[in-house]
Amino acid sequence: MATIYVMAGEYDKAIDELDYLLSIPSWFSVNQLKLDPFYDPLRNHPGYQELIRKYGSKYST
Repeated sequence: MATIYVMAGEYDKAIDELDYLLSIPSWFSVNQLKLDPFYDPLRNHPGYQELIRKYGSKYST
């Protein structure tokens, strides 16, 4: 659903969905969020920065 929300410009909903995906075991990772150009529209969203802070250290070595 997050991808659909991004395409529709529903960035708050996309952030909420991404937060959920990052909080559970799933195929999605914070590295994908950081590197995939599809998520470029979210980069300036305050929620995006919060996701990076919240989950970034979880996956760093």
